[in-house]
This record gives sequence, C-alpha cells and structure tokens, in this order.
Amino acid sequence: MTVKLKPKQTIIALDVSSLEEIKGLLSIIDKDLFRLKVGKQLFTSQGPKAIDKLRSLGFDIFLDLKLHDIPNTVSKSLANICNLGVWMSNIHILGGQEMIEAASSTVKRLNSEMILLGVTILTSLNENNLVELGFNSSVEDLAINLAKLGKQNGIDGVVCSIEDISGIKAALGGDFLSVTPGVRMLQDIDDQKRAGSIYDAIRFGTDFVVVGREITQAKNPEGVLKKIESLIV
Repeated sequence: MTVKLKPKQTIIALDVSSLEEIKGLLSIIDKDLFRLKVGKQLFTSQGPKAIDKLRSLGFDIFLDLKLHDIPNTVSKSLANICNLGVWMSNIHILGGQEMIEAASSTVKRLNSEMILLGVTILTSLNENNLVELGFNSSVEDLAINLAKLGKQNGIDGVVCSIEDISGIKAALGGDFLSVTPGVRMLQDIDDQKRAGSIYDAIRFGTDFVVVGREITQAKNPEGVLKKIESLIV
C-alpha cells in the first residue's frame, strides 16, 4: 500500500530526559520535513530551556503536557505555555467543560496562534481499563463524546488513537484536527495498546502522526528517517 505524507505531517516524540542524549539525532532531522514533540519527561528535566534550544534550531514544537487541573490553574499554565512560542499544546478533555473553556479562552485572549488540542483517551487504555475506571461506553463512543465536548468549548482538535480517527472525523468534520500518537513504521506496539502503522493512520485521515521510540531508540535512526522521508511529497 502506498501512503503519501505531507512535509511536517510527522511529529517526532523526543521521549528522553536530556537533549544531550539525542544531539546526534537532532543534527540529522530535517526541520522542513518534521516537527518535534516535547513531553513530560524532557520538560520536567530541562524545562523551557529545552523548548528554547529546539526553537533556535528552527523546529516547530508540540508541547505535550496533557494539562488536567482546576480551570484557573490550567488557564495560567497555558498562558505561560503560549509565551514559550510553541506550535501546539494540549489538555485532558476529561478535565470537563469549564476547564476546557478556560483553556481555549486563554489562548484566544492572548491572540496566540498556538494550536490547542484535547486528549480523548490515552492510547495505553483499552475497554477493560475503562470498565475499571467506571466507564460503561465503548472506547470509540467515549472518544467521540469527549471530542464533541472539546469542540463545543473551543479546542482545535484532539489527540486520538488510529482506531478512533474515522469516527471522530465523521462526527466532527474534517477541519477538526486529529493527532495520532504511538504510530509505527514497523509493527512493534510497546506499551500503547491501541497503536498501529503509519499507513493506517494516514489512510483513516489523521492530520498528524507521532513517531517516537522507533526513531529515538533505533540502531539506525537515519534509516528510519529516510524511510519516512520517502513517503513525503
């Protein structure tokens, strides 16, 4: 199956504790073809200086902190994030309507161009986990309902699994962004139970794919990058 990617449609997750660990990798990533994701591991270790360094290299940054707190705390945290100049950030939709509205209002009030996403259901969770947490709906139905709540309260899109892309796009329209984490060029699933291939993600209509350990922990990361680059048109 042939799949075509757009430039900057692929986001590389920097799941490390220090930029020094991936100094060599950063030197071979084309900033015109890829964006980067900074998560809790790197941000709690190196903080805003990691963002500053990566932006100085010309990269667009998705700051993946999945904020989930009372509305006032999330609002103030997002104001700080907007000041970092990142391209995209996110919140947990399970924080509820007031928290989501506070978050989206903060971004708009600051006239920030930052994209604000909502996390529906972590890709590490399946239906058995949802039952343990007290949810009675299927993963797909819950993901769609959460996405609807997010859109109604002003977010730009969602982080969702490959399995949820089609339903969310059908329910909320093609202009509501989807970012799909845990995507594999190969089929190693690791700890993300609802992960899948880059081919499936694009076929189902996601706007952005996130590829992580398959690059950052590869024996030959340049080879993996070239494989992805071969799909970019």
